[in-house]
Amino acid sequence: MSFGGFLKLRQERKDAFDTARRQHIADLAQWRTELQETVRDLQALVEYYRHMSADYAWQLRQAGIEPVTTAVEPPPRSE
Repeated sequence: MSFGGFLKLRQERKDAFDTARRQHIADLAQWRTELQETVRDLQALVEYYRHMSADYAWQLRQAGIEPVTTAVEPPPRSE
């Protein structure tokens, strides 16, 4: 193999690696965007149910009923 052939092969391998790296970065960016959209959707759903439960609790109290819950408060995060 000549030196010119070696350099050409080396450049082709580098180009293939760069192309694969760009594709991986694009995939990661797409996945991050999809994950952010999913998190936003879930946060909106949590907010909906939080408001709904607060409204129901208020309505119960207005009717003289003290709401009882089986909800368990999550433990604080340890850092």
